[in-house]
Amino acid sequence: MYHLVYTSITTVAFNPADLQQFLVWWRANNSQLGLTGILLYSSQGDIIQVLEGVQPQVEALFTKIEQDLRHRQVIKLAAGPIEQRLFGEWSMGFRMLDSAALHCLAGYANPNAPDFLAAALANADADNELLSLLREFADSRPDELPH
Repeated sequence: MYHLVYTSITTVAFNPADLQQFLVWWRANNSQLGLTGILLYSSQGDIIQVLEGVQPQVEALFTKIEQDLRHRQVIKLAAGPIEQRLFGEWSMGFRMLDSAALHCLAGYANPNAPDFLAAALANADADNELLSLLREFADSRPDELPH
């Protein structure tokens, strides 16, 4: 099992109706590929997403996301093998939140900070900390995370 966590900014702001339509397609696609995870989205277009599954499928989807013109500043925050899925109950859990809350979640490792790479390399547990934080966040409001 493999996971990948990334952050990006959308080039187009999605309204709730747009997101609901996309979520139907994205969830069906993830189910077909055997992927699970969670997508956090702010009204300012900030995204944090966790993808879980078999490495080739996760990496292939991430490559598509990197090339998708609706994303900019796509930054891989964490990736690697995992013992088990943390978000296995959701083909794509989703939660919309304000930009400040999303930045607070990502703030443990700001990819725009000058010392980001050095700090990330120095902290071998960064992947686990991020995943634990996201899982804790998801568990705090499971009723708001339809799958």
